[in-house]
This record gives sequence, structure tokens and C-alpha cells, in this order.
Amino acid sequence: MSLIAITRPEFYVEEIRQIIDRLENGVDILHIRKPNATAEELEHLVVALVKYRDRIVLHDHFELAVKYSLRGVHLNSRNSNVPRDFYGTVSRSCHTVAEVLRYKDECDYVLLSPIFDSISKEGYRAAFTIAELESLRDRGVIDSKVYALGGISADKLQIVKDLGFGGAAMLGAMWAEQLTPPVVMTIAGSDSSGGAGIQADIKAISALRGFAASAITAVTAQNTLGVSAITPLAPEMIESQAVAVFDDMGVSAVKIGMVHNSEVVEAVARVIEQYRPEYVVCDPVMVATSGAKLIEDSTIDTLVTRLFPLSTLITPNLQEAAVLAGEAIVSVEQMIVAAQRLSRQYSTAVLIKGGHLVDGVMCDVLCDENKIYTFESQKVETKNTHGTGCTLSSAIATLLAHGYSLPSAVSLAKDYVTRAIVAAKDLKLGHGNGALWHFEK
Repeated sequence: MSLIAITRPEFYVEEIRQIIDRLENGVDILHIRKPNATAEELEHLVVALVKYRDRIVLHDHFELAVKYSLRGVHLNSRNSNVPRDFYGTVSRSCHTVAEVLRYKDECDYVLLSPIFDSISKEGYRAAFTIAELESLRDRGVIDSKVYALGGISADKLQIVKDLGFGGAAMLGAMWAEQLTPPVVMTIAGSDSSGGAGIQADIKAISALRGFAASAITAVTAQNTLGVSAITPLAPEMIESQAVAVFDDMGVSAVKIGMVHNSEVVEAVARVIEQYRPEYVVCDPVMVATSGAKLIEDSTIDTLVTRLFPLSTLITPNLQEAAVLAGEAIVSVEQMIVAAQRLSRQYSTAVLIKGGHLVDGVMCDVLCDENKIYTFESQKVETKNTHGTGCTLSSAIATLLAHGYSLPSAVSLAKDYVTRAIVAAKDLKLGHGNGALWHFEK
């Protein structure tokens, strides 16, 4: 008997990891049902699960089933026709015996519901008694092409099998068990005002349902008006913090922020080389938006030779990208050329953050595996943007840890940062440049 899992209608950040866990532990087929999703939103999910394409059935945006050669489509009131050039399975939901008799021969299988009282829909009661279902089995109405849906939980699977169903589809009970969140480590400096650095990273990681761990590289005294004091931590202490977490917690992703000298860079690189986390996002805090260098040239040299090649992604701003590329960058076209060049040079994906270009366009450029992706966004009129870069890189790391592809993680992280900026635009947190509101809804 086949076991189908039907997704929850809404998206949530843990979803990919939950789905993969179920597909690796007994679920045969995944039905993706997102009735309110855009094609772009749905594609993020499909791309992340493309390894399982031969087990995925879509309820919406059937063009993606054709594009990615998915297992099947599920016909419904929103999408009643099989797409052109699609050769996979076709299924449909039925709520009466008459519908089963009408559609069973047209489909590879049909879902009959509700068999039991629904778990996910309050007041949605079983449409059949057990005696009626036994009669339908004996008459050949219920057979291998009819799958049970509605109120199915693990303790009812044997009943469903005995009733002659070819499979069972689960929704509410399938997603009730919570997974342990991925551990995401941030290696960066502390911002006493809470707007940037370690504090912003921990907020972003937590808001996106990761478990935040940290290794602090420096302690600062600062507020929304500026930085008044900095005390760097010794490289040995920074390395010890990171090693303590890695030895115990199984880190999925690392975000690296400001590393203030070559010795610290070497210490961080040793940790990455020793433990090899799956994802490393390096935000090279090298140059301020004013153009002033924040670290010595010798530290930049160590950063690019030791940490960049160990990174999944680096996220320089325009000024930092210009330093790395050795030439000014004032247009999207120049950003694309620089991203391609830096990606080849350092064997890593590159996200150049456009900020405010000369022509006023707000555009970020990602080069990943020789492919270029551009992300345009509208400017939000606010001075509360302190910690935007830290938040973006931490969000990307967390979404990668949840299983999203790099382009999807960047896109979704940028959407999250925009929402956090909008949520904070009218807040009065200090007298200068305030922070984002990381826990936007």
C-alpha cells in the first residue's frame, strides 16, 4: 500500500527538512498542495526537492511539473486539465462513490475522502461508515486505484489496508512531529546596541527557525550614533568558542562576519577546514559604505586566500567588490562582470550587494555556478537600516541550512530583510540609524 504525504497549504521555513525526512522514512509520494502560492514561490520548493522529482505530484502550477519532469499532477477545481506535453501520472480527489466510478478509469488513482474524521479540518466528519467501506470493497469500487484520505494517522493504516485501498494520504498527522532545528553558527563581532553583528545574526537565525550559536571575535561599545570603543578577542579564544560548539552540536551552516586581522582569519579557517560545515556564508566586512577600509590590506589578502575558497558564498557590498575586483563598479552590468570574475577567481558563489548605484537602481547580483541572478527591490524610506548586511548573510545561511537552493535562499532572505526594514521604518530605537525589526510577521 502506497503512502502519500500532502503538504500544508502555507509555506514555513522548516518545510523542506520535514519533507525530506518523511520521504526518507516511509513516504512514497509527496503531493504539493499550495492553493495560494505563486509559481515563483512554488518553484523554490520544487527546486529544493528536485532530487525527489519522480515522487512529487503538484496540485497547482502544472507548468512546473512539465519543466522539472515531476511524477504527476492532481486535478482539481482550480486546475482541471492535464497540461500539454505532460506524460506523468494523473490523480483526482473524489468525495462520493459516483465520483469514484466516474473518474477512476480516467486517472492513475483517485483520493476518496473523508474516510475518517479530519485531523486538520475541524468539523469535517467521515462520509462513510466502516460497514459501507467494506461493502464498497466487496463490490470492487474500492481497489488498488482508490486511495484513502481524511483523518488518516499511523494507527489507522492497517484499517485502510484491510479495507482494500491501494494507498493512504496523510495531511494533518504527517507534519505534527517537530524536527530539531538546524544549528547555524555566527562568527562575528558584538554590537552592544543590538542592531548589527552577533546580535543581528542571532535574531535573524532565530526568526527563521534556526538554532543560533556564536563565536565572538570582538566586543564593541556602540549605539545608533556610532562606535566608541572596540576590544578584539584573541584568536585562540575565538577558535576555542567555535570548536566547543562544533564538537557538541553538529553545525549545519556558518556565517562569518568581521574578522579583524590575519591571525583571526587563520583561526577561523582552521575551524572550517577541520569540521567542514555544509554551508559557509562569508560577509567580508572590509570597506565601509564611505569607502574607508575597515581592515588592513594584509588581512584582506589572508581573507581572500584562506576563507573565500572555503566559502559557499561571499557577500561583498559595492565598495568591497570594487576593492576585490580592482576597479570601480557603478552599474548593474559592471556588477555582473565583477561577480563572474570573482566567482571564478575564488571558486565560490558571489553575491554583490548593489545598495544605491549611481543610477539609483537597488539591485543585487548573484553568480552561482556560472549562472547570473539579479534581485531588484524597492527602496524603503527610513534611516533604520543598521545591520542590514549582517541580517542578510545570516538569513541566507539559515535558509541554506533548511535545505533551500542558493538562488532560492538569496531570494527569500532578501524578501525577509525587506519585510524587517518595513516593519522597523517608523520605530524610534535611538537617536541615529536604528536597527531592523527581525521578528516581523
